[in-house]
Amino acid sequence: MLDIEDTFVTDGSAPIELLIVDGNADLAESVQLLLQMHGWVVHVALDGAAATAIIEHRPIALAFIAIGLPDVDGYTLARRLRAAARPCALIALTGYGHAEDRRRALDAGFDDHVLKPASLAQLEAIVTRYVRSP
Repeated sequence: MLDIEDTFVTDGSAPIELLIVDGNADLAESVQLLLQMHGWVVHVALDGAAATAIIEHRPIALAFIAIGLPDVDGYTLARRLRAAARPCALIALTGYGHAEDRRRALDAGFDDHVLKPASLAQLEAIVTRYVRSP
């Protein structure tokens, strides 16, 4: 996976770190590349266990999390992260788009619910809504 650490931040603070959690490596890496072009440091996890490890060791500001993961569903992962008091914003990035899916995501502790495929403009808007821009 790509992991570009040479990002720019104009105010002298540490770069903003984001996380993409999706079992589809191609999709996760595509989203990673799009977000990195805007100066964010973006990590990729292909399952819930890897996501938890990254969040425990990196100052992740926001995580885009798929619902259908290979080891645990995104709802369970969100609940676990909230129970562990992880301070990052959690965004469900999912193909599940019914009103009930959105409600389940918010009930599980997600801050927002975005349908796949999300456009670059949608991803940027979500990041800037929940964290400061680089």
